[in-house]
Amino acid sequence: MADLAYQPETASVNWRAWRYAVPGRRDLRIDMLRGIALVMMVVAHTELLSLVNIFTWERFGLTTGAEGFVILSGFMLGMLNRQRLQKEVLLTVGWTLWRRAGKIYLVNLAIIFIMLLLSRLPFINTFEVTHFVDRYSGTIWALFPTTPQIKETWFNIILYLQIGPHQTQILGLYICLLLISPLFLALLKARRVGWLVLASLAGYVSYHLWPTRLTVAEFEFAFPLLAWQFIYVLGMCCGWYKDELMSLARTPGGYIVMGIMVIYALVMMFIAQNHTNPFMPSFLLLHVIPPADFNWFYYHLASKNALGPCRVLNDFSLMLLVYLLLTFCWRPIERALGWFLIPLGQHSLYTFILHVFVVMAVSQFVHFDLWHQAWIRNTFIHLAALGVLWWMAKKEIGGRFIPN
Repeated sequence: MADLAYQPETASVNWRAWRYAVPGRRDLRIDMLRGIALVMMVVAHTELLSLVNIFTWERFGLTTGAEGFVILSGFMLGMLNRQRLQKEVLLTVGWTLWRRAGKIYLVNLAIIFIMLLLSRLPFINTFEVTHFVDRYSGTIWALFPTTPQIKETWFNIILYLQIGPHQTQILGLYICLLLISPLFLALLKARRVGWLVLASLAGYVSYHLWPTRLTVAEFEFAFPLLAWQFIYVLGMCCGWYKDELMSLARTPGGYIVMGIMVIYALVMMFIAQNHTNPFMPSFLLLHVIPPADFNWFYYHLASKNALGPCRVLNDFSLMLLVYLLLTFCWRPIERALGWFLIPLGQHSLYTFILHVFVVMAVSQFVHFDLWHQAWIRNTFIHLAALGVLWWMAKKEIGGRFIPN
């Protein structure tokens, strides 16, 4: 009887033991979030239908790994550079960011040149990295010139990133965001966060009213700079004020805001189960919301390329929900998935750069097709591709030359 009397207390202690309590300044929950975003992007670019797609293809909300990658990049830059600006001047920090942008730009150019060279070899199939295919309609767009070009044209289209694999287009966006990040940091340091957010919001709204491409780079078709800078800036502001936000989260008002965001994430999760994705088997989807209504909502309020407002809210709400889940259930989740997701998250940019070559390698042996339901084979391929990238991240192969 005495033993039974202590069971509730023991259960409470065990529940508290699940919480995140990792010593050190590095937040492994952020690393795991980045690892999740990276897995989503790699699976999306290896265009096969597998069991992994069931969990990564807009299933937990109308959000993708690309948005998570951009938000968390801004978050980390805001959090880390607030600490650096306490010891260094803005010019030094800005120069570091510009050098990083330059290094990624050179890597992007290297990827383009490598693909151009490989496309000249008859025994290597570069179709999946030199073309974009609409798997539903079968429409094909060539991402590299298909006719002879004069030297000046080659110089321009490469220099301005007007060609390249669609799997790495987001690097062009990241380069542009890094180049203007010192301005964002200057406003944050001067405590002009309100002006920064308002200016960023104005750019976001202006894109939805008058869609405009600020550059001639290829990435603007999928990741228009005016739209995507908004979530990057919001992520940077959250990273800069991380400590303050953590304190506010413990107040009554903070609990209310977090509760609203969690509810919104759950509602969007329900809406996502009514997706009209033609490649997803019908029995895996709900059919509560009429397809016409879902499509109207999706393309007007939650579009991917233009980042509809409901999608932006979904991005941050879902990220908060997962972060809270990792906070309160860290121990079992870390034991089950941490060994895999954390190394990927800690080498997210490195792994993302390399994944285009893994995708091309897979395409040498398997025809990409989202209609063909070879569940076992395709699941093995996705897991093998992710496993190769995980192994390379652990060993940091080529890490001396590839930025992270």
